[in-house]
Amino acid sequence: MFDIGFFEIMVIMGIGMFIIGPANLPRLAKAIGKGWGEFQRTFNELKQEVLDETESVKKTANMDQLEQEISAATKVDVDVNLDTDIRPNDNP
Repeated sequence: MFDIGFFEIMVIMGIGMFIIGPANLPRLAKAIGKGWGEFQRTFNELKQEVLDETESVKKTANMDQLEQEISAATKVDVDVNLDTDIRPNDNP
């Protein structure tokens, strides 16, 4: 995801141990994990609400029928007469 390798993770953990302390590091990791999970749940709920709302607006506005009507109105039927009557010149 962030393209972080094993060495970078070890450096980050080492700095975290030094700053936070080895006793508090597991609690911090757990809190970050819970926060990230809550963020993902909230984001997914918001995304679902937006999708549901757009679907209800689409149904209310009857967008499917409107799209078909627009498509029918803008459809261009071209009738090309390919039967051309070419006669050779009778006068030599």
